Amino acid sequence: MKFGICLPIRLSLEAKDNVEIARTAENLGFDSIWVSDHVVMPKRHLGSFSEVFYDPFMLLSYIASETSTISLGTSVIILPYRNPVVVAKMIATLDMLSEGRVIFGVGPGWMKEEYEALSVPFDKRGSRTNEYISAIKELWTSDDPKFEGEFCSFSNIQFYPKPYTKPHPPIFIAGSSDFAIKRAVEYGDGWQPTWVSPNDVKDGISKLEQFAYQKGKHLSNFTYSVRNRLDIIGGDFNIDNESTDGDDPPYLLRGSVDEIISIIRLYDEIGVSHIVLDPVSENLDGIFKTIEVVSKEIIPAINN
Repeated sequence: MKFGICLPIRLSLEAKDNVEIARTAENLGFDSIWVSDHVVMPKRHLGSFSEVFYDPFMLLSYIASETSTISLGTSVIILPYRNPVVVAKMIATLDMLSEGRVIFGVGPGWMKEEYEALSVPFDKRGSRTNEYISAIKELWTSDDPKFEGEFCSFSNIQFYPKPYTKPHPPIFIAGSSDFAIKRAVEYGDGWQPTWVSPNDVKDGISKLEQFAYQKGKHLSNFTYSVRNRLDIIGGDFNIDNESTDGDDPPYLLRGSVDEIISIIRLYDEIGVSHIVLDPVSENLDGIFKTIEVVSKEIIPAINN
């Protein structure tokens, strides 16, 4: 199984701290580092989220220049927030500069206040996401890109650079709803729900495979991923980051190292091949301690 680490979404860190987390994760054998996407933060969501969110494209570019092997993931870009031609350009450029290390996670988002602040329609965000993915693929793969849609159209243009990865960086679709699962089948190379239990993922995979069968699509190169908050309690490294703010997600990886290993093995058994961990901590030291525990105790137990 591949292991990834999310950059903190609840701590307001300096940019260099995020880069140091990425460097540390790479040095300790993690496969991927992931950034989240918020352009503004509505005040009522402060506490659940940090007030500081660096632009994901810029931050990953910085990280790319300071690392050499770790994959660079977005979990996730809220695709309707931005013009898809511009997003295609930024991701293609990042993939070229990093020599093929990008995993492009996308979703339609849910924070209505942020849509309003960006003057982007909240309605039809799912349809807009689907169309934007198709438009981006056309730009990435065609030497003479053309697209005609409800929300986006272009023709008689050139688009370079193409991504380093051929035919394009893997596209992971976020979300656990039936809409998200269908989107993953029709437009994605992977599915990455957030804050879901092994049983939830098992049910989702069953639905996904059923949709794929109905569409006549093969899933031989499809990736099942999952992103969850990680709260390791106790142990030799004296981690005790248990949240007390009452704002836990629907499902949280919380417990001793042995308990966490047991849960991750359940994900592994049902076909998850890339788990993305979002450490729970009130400070930067706790993030580094968690990363070290995962590297030294959890990854070897799963992969050896």
